[in-house]
Amino acid sequence: MRKNDSFYRHLLQECQSDDLQRRLRALDGLGKDEYLDLVEGQFLLDRLNSTSDVQEQMAIERLMCQVKEPLPIDALMAILEDWETSPVFLRMQVAHVLAVRSAEEALDLFLRIILDPEEHPWLRETLTGDLAIWGERISDELLLTLLADPEPAVCTAALEVLRERPSSTIPLGAILPYCAHEKKYVREAAIKTLMAAEQRVPIDPILSALHDPEPEVRAAASHACMSLVEWFPDQIPLDLLLQSLHDEYAAVREDVLDAFGKIPLRIPVEPVIAALTDPVSYVRCAAVETLGLMGERVPLSAYPMLQKMAGFDDSAHVRQRATRTLLLLHGMTPAPLTLPIIDIGG
Repeated sequence: MRKNDSFYRHLLQECQSDDLQRRLRALDGLGKDEYLDLVEGQFLLDRLNSTSDVQEQMAIERLMCQVKEPLPIDALMAILEDWETSPVFLRMQVAHVLAVRSAEEALDLFLRIILDPEEHPWLRETLTGDLAIWGERISDELLLTLLADPEPAVCTAALEVLRERPSSTIPLGAILPYCAHEKKYVREAAIKTLMAAEQRVPIDPILSALHDPEPEVRAAASHACMSLVEWFPDQIPLDLLLQSLHDEYAAVREDVLDAFGKIPLRIPVEPVIAALTDPVSYVRCAAVETLGLMGERVPLSAYPMLQKMAGFDDSAHVRQRATRTLLLLHGMTPAPLTLPIIDIGG
């Protein structure tokens, strides 16, 4: 593809149309593989400077992350540094472009903004999250400093970056206090980051979080239990997981049933059968699939309910999985699941 290609030149002209929708369609067209090595960085910067529409800015910045031509890094850094006239959302998007393009000359500016408590917290959060892109260029000391930042959003972003570190290097002792942070999203992030340490993870903080007052935190803990029962099969108290089968948050109930599916020979059958009547379809799916893994332990009294679900459940997903489980329980091998089923109101 060459720059004098007629359709490519048409797209460039459309990007300068007075009509926003035409400009958006043209920007989308320039994102095709055959044009990414043609679009010039200065053209995109000119388009960025000519619009205040957020949707269009995002489309331009996506292209900036993809194009092969060099970008005007100095001009983008000027936008990022301009806290007086550049909107914070624009600065956030430009910062992400600089990170994705590994603009080494922008790293000092990145760090200066991140560490400036007077800067907008949204911007500091975005820049902190993008530190993962810089990899080993970012020291553990800096991440620990950001972890202790009084702004919870920055702290959460630092936890997410630590999650991307090699599992053997994640500083568990520094993360543990954040499992008790006053902000629920910090507690949730702390649990997920602890789990990134894999078999180094301390079990007790995860299990304690199953009783957290916030459902999102409990869901992070219950999701973690799917790995914990595999890594530490003899150390996870089943009574605690059985209690979580009655959690008001459906995602927790689903996760616990999925965790039971990892240890089908150790769990009682009755609570799983009881979950077949759960009001939420994806919880019923999890119960059905776990029963399929329990084999001969499933009593014959459960078969009529599975047969009814296979034929009449409101959810197509449940009907399909109930049919598969019945085949498994009768010693047959069902065909693998293929195309997803779309539930209408299931």
